[in-house]
Amino acid sequence: MEILKLGALVIVVVFLVNSIPTFSREISVMISVLCCTVVLLYIAKMIVPEMEYIKNMAQKISFGGTDVVLKAVGVGFITQFVSDVAADCNNKALANQMIFAGRVCVLVLAMPVFIQVLEIIEHLTN
Repeated sequence: MEILKLGALVIVVVFLVNSIPTFSREISVMISVLCCTVVLLYIAKMIVPEMEYIKNMAQKISFGGTDVVLKAVGVGFITQFVSDVAADCNNKALANQMIFAGRVCVLVLAMPVFIQVLEIIEHLTN
């Protein structure tokens, strides 16, 4: 039922933002960004317990890559959020740069795992 609350909030803000541009475009952009931030924080609050559960389960089975995976998912969510906000504010260049930065961050996060895989392959070939 949480999605109904979020949906109602977004619909109200959409109507509000579409009626305000006749007065001030800047105010409508700020309201839109504020609504997006509220939705993101609400979702983050909902997902934290689930992420903790996944992390605890991974520790029980000795899977060490869980932190990397969860961080990469977080980077993806944040990247998409910021990119969408930038695109909605008519700044496509910044939106594209944010997507590029997110990809680089995921690559940097994955590098230790990639190095471990290469070391395992080197060990197996010797």
